[in-house]
Amino acid sequence: MFAIITILCCFTSPAIACPFPERNLLLDFKAAVVDEYNTLSSWHGFNCCTWRGVSCNLRIGHVSRLDLSGFNLEGNISSSLFQLARLEHLDLSDNLFKGKFSPPHNRKLKSLTFLDLSFAGYVNESFLGDVSEFYVSLESLSNLVSLEYLSLAEVNISVNKEWGEVVGSLSNLQQLSMSDCGLGGQIPNSLLNLTSLLHLDLSYNYLSAYIPAWIENVTGRLLSLDLSGNYNLGGDISFIGQRKSSLSLTSIDLSRTAIKGRIPSAIWNISCLERLRLSGTRIEGEIPSAIGNLLSLQSLDLSLTGIEGEIPFAIWNMSSLKDLLLSDTRIEGGIPSAIGNVSSLKSLYLSDISIEGEFPVSILNLSKLVELDLSYNMLTGVIPPSVDSLSSLVSLDLSANELNGTIPSTNSNLVNLRSLLLHSNSLSGLISLSVFDNLTSLDSLYLSYNQLTVNIDSTWIPQFKLSALALGSCNLDRIPSFLVTQYDLEYLDLSANSIQTNIPSWIWNLPSLYSLNLSCNQLTGSLPSRQTLPMYIDSLDLHNNSLEGSLHLPLAGAYLLDLSTNQFNGSIPSHIGAYLENERFLSLSRNNLSGAIPDSICTPYLQVLDLSKNTLSSVIPPHLTRNCSSLSVLDLAENHLEGKLPAEWGNITNMHTLKLNGNHLRGVIPSSISEGRSLQVLDLGNNDLEGTLPHWIGKLSQLHVLVLRSNHFHGSIPRQVIGLPNLQILDLSGNHLSGAIPSNLTNLLAMVNASQNNSNHLEDVRYTNKITISWKGWDVEFVNVLFILKCNSKLSGIPFTNISVCNNSSGYGNCTSIERIGEAKNSDGEMIGWAVGLGLSYGLGFSVVIGVLTLNKRVRKRAFDLYDVVILAIDGCIRG
Repeated sequence: MFAIITILCCFTSPAIACPFPERNLLLDFKAAVVDEYNTLSSWHGFNCCTWRGVSCNLRIGHVSRLDLSGFNLEGNISSSLFQLARLEHLDLSDNLFKGKFSPPHNRKLKSLTFLDLSFAGYVNESFLGDVSEFYVSLESLSNLVSLEYLSLAEVNISVNKEWGEVVGSLSNLQQLSMSDCGLGGQIPNSLLNLTSLLHLDLSYNYLSAYIPAWIENVTGRLLSLDLSGNYNLGGDISFIGQRKSSLSLTSIDLSRTAIKGRIPSAIWNISCLERLRLSGTRIEGEIPSAIGNLLSLQSLDLSLTGIEGEIPFAIWNMSSLKDLLLSDTRIEGGIPSAIGNVSSLKSLYLSDISIEGEFPVSILNLSKLVELDLSYNMLTGVIPPSVDSLSSLVSLDLSANELNGTIPSTNSNLVNLRSLLLHSNSLSGLISLSVFDNLTSLDSLYLSYNQLTVNIDSTWIPQFKLSALALGSCNLDRIPSFLVTQYDLEYLDLSANSIQTNIPSWIWNLPSLYSLNLSCNQLTGSLPSRQTLPMYIDSLDLHNNSLEGSLHLPLAGAYLLDLSTNQFNGSIPSHIGAYLENERFLSLSRNNLSGAIPDSICTPYLQVLDLSKNTLSSVIPPHLTRNCSSLSVLDLAENHLEGKLPAEWGNITNMHTLKLNGNHLRGVIPSSISEGRSLQVLDLGNNDLEGTLPHWIGKLSQLHVLVLRSNHFHGSIPRQVIGLPNLQILDLSGNHLSGAIPSNLTNLLAMVNASQNNSNHLEDVRYTNKITISWKGWDVEFVNVLFILKCNSKLSGIPFTNISVCNNSSGYGNCTSIERIGEAKNSDGEMIGWAVGLGLSYGLGFSVVIGVLTLNKRVRKRAFDLYDVVILAIDGCIRG
């Protein structure tokens, strides 16, 4: 009997299944790591097979599986781990390791079939990108000849030869993931050696050239292919689906690559296909009705492509479809009622495809819908109260439409709703935020830029915890006090209201806040002292208020800081650069700042610097052009700067806007400016510059706007200037230029001002063409808008074809046709300001401006209404 019990113990006790040497190897590993969360607390005693994450093969009596995924372990990986000779499964993903992972060449891990090191390294986050401090020696993995599963997503790869050669030697691989590993070059032919491969993921690398036709025939039975996020990887993909080997594919993801052409017709014959993602590519054409053949299709993403035409009716009969993403395409024709038949839909993204009419009520039949995005369309009417029936909704985005009426108050069933975006519509009425109390999961609420008046009871305590709140232009007269309890709040926008108080001190103590926009209010008072301002805000926008006092700028982590159009005074702190080390956008314009521009104001990452319309004096710091190497916009206009222009502008190679007008700068224009081949706007007007117009300006081939007005330039206008291919606005007025104005002025698109010079004659200039500028899908047509104002002493008749010139000595201001259109008279300076602004709007393209015009339909509409008025004014002046 005793012998039987002994035998049973041998087969049932895990204690003897963990050899003492392997237990010690695991303890060595534990000693080398930092276990802040005590996840390895069970690693003690002799019974290592019961330790968390450790599994043993009782048959062979060795540690066979080590799964430490998501343990948040830090430090280095001990080499003792590589001595576990019978280890078959090793998962170290989602940790914070440092150093190098490099198994020895003695084939100790020859039994390893599964290795997952994805997201295993500590990532040092910086402005230039996230950098992993964990390295994997790819050559050392070539010894792991039994590997069937290898995942190295988002780790640094250390390799001394072609990465494909190493990976190709692992001939037993069935699944390979090397996403975001920094791989470059072409997809290597050596991957053809992976004859057992079923899943291939090389997404978000730097692969280039063409997708090879053999990629789908690697094994003859590839199940999933993911090459997404390789922005330079392109070509024609007509080969997909042509071979029998393609018929096994269940997932194809080529989104955010450079592929082009039409979707191959053979794809519609891959009956097993469950996932097709081609978003953000140059794919075009219509979706054929043959898509109905994909009976297993669950996810279709064609957003941000050139797909056009109507959505084929066959899609509405696909009973397996869960995700349909067609946003930002040329799809037209609206949403048919048949959409309600696709009862399996969970995600529906149809934003920015020109859907008209009222909210499509057939969508309300989709009871499983989790995400619904109909933003940036032309939906009208009211939001139906029956939207409450979509009880599974987590995200609802109806922003940037033309919806009106009130916000429905019946939302008791939307208990799962986390994100509600209704901004930029025409919703109206008085609303209390308490109507959202039933939305207990609410996380993000955007109501900005409607016609709402939001009423917030001072005693109200919300039933939800917000991370994002946008109440811009909601007729608020104070900052809501309930926000003091929103400890999870990350994004707060209360812009364009009528708030007249000081900024409350508690707002700086919200522990999670990283983006704060209180712009366009009537805020008073000053910024808190340096000791009480937070260090973690990424974006702070307080422009267009009445804040005063001196500047406190300790926002070391900020990317955007806009304090323009206030009443700040004093000098810019000399140590400003130390507090703005990650800054991308800095605007202090339209204040009362004085003194010198500090040498330290530029940081390696600063892209936009606007100090215009202050009273800054002294010279432009010579170090400015050396330290500001990343600048794309520099605006120092309308200050009291003096001296000569620095001679090192060529260091700022990425600059596309340089405005130094309205100062007291003297001397000649340094030729180093010609090295800035990205320059689109150059405004040096209203200074004391002299000399002849340099011929090297002709090298600035990207230049759209050139303003040199009101200086002391003499000589003739170089033909190289007139020949600039992209030039639209040229202002040389108020100088001492002489000679003939070149006859090829018709190359210019918008405006020429050569007034108040010494020209003796103007050659015959004819301009009858229509010029259309296409930008972001919008076509802007200029007809006969060659605008030459000649208020010169020896000007004779100016022959034009079909147009006449407003030719008077007083400039634009006395053109009666302009006065009739505007509410106020337009001065010469205002018209020149508009002209420069037009060039800026076309040439600048900076993401802040573009973002506002793109995201806010109301602002976009007003901007183009103003544009129409100004164009009519100029046309009236020309024809008047």
